[in-house]
Amino acid sequence: MAQFFTAADIRRLAQEPGGHYLLLAPDDRITPEALDVARGLGVQVHREGDGSGGAALLPIVGKSARPGRSLVHVKADGIQLTPFAFNVNRPEMNIHVTDVITASHGSPMAAGFMTWGKGSFPWVLNYDEIDFVIDGQLEVRLENQVVIGNPGDVIYIPKGSNIFFGSPSYAKVFYVTFPADWESQK
Repeated sequence: MAQFFTAADIRRLAQEPGGHYLLLAPDDRITPEALDVARGLGVQVHREGDGSGGAALLPIVGKSARPGRSLVHVKADGIQLTPFAFNVNRPEMNIHVTDVITASHGSPMAAGFMTWGKGSFPWVLNYDEIDFVIDGQLEVRLENQVVIGNPGDVIYIPKGSNIFFGSPSYAKVFYVTFPADWESQK
């Protein structure tokens, strides 16, 4: 739904912390007086897709990352899964994994991808894990509880769980663990 901006709206915006930017949707309307007031108060007005910078992210005024921290971008075309380094005695499951974010990135959490075929294997989690099912079905068994995740589902597995990971067919999962050094947790 289109919004209509007046000079009063611009004056209110200019009084808010960080209120020096207004990004209009393509169908939003703004009065000529509002544009004059914006210029006078130093409020930058952009419209999405007009080439004025409105399609780019606007700066977040007064905010910065912690010292020594920066964004980490892992491009999809650089992700290569490798055979699972832990022997779960199920070679027919063809288990592959890769961590894409680790402690080496300065993150307290790790994230990665894992795939496997039909079957299940026991696993003890000495860390917290969240799994997002990308493709197939992820089956997690904890004592007498069984959860089957389908594409788009999210499953949380708490630290200290003795589970079975598996799939009735195939699973491709994106996971996040805490802490990042999940492999060394005892």
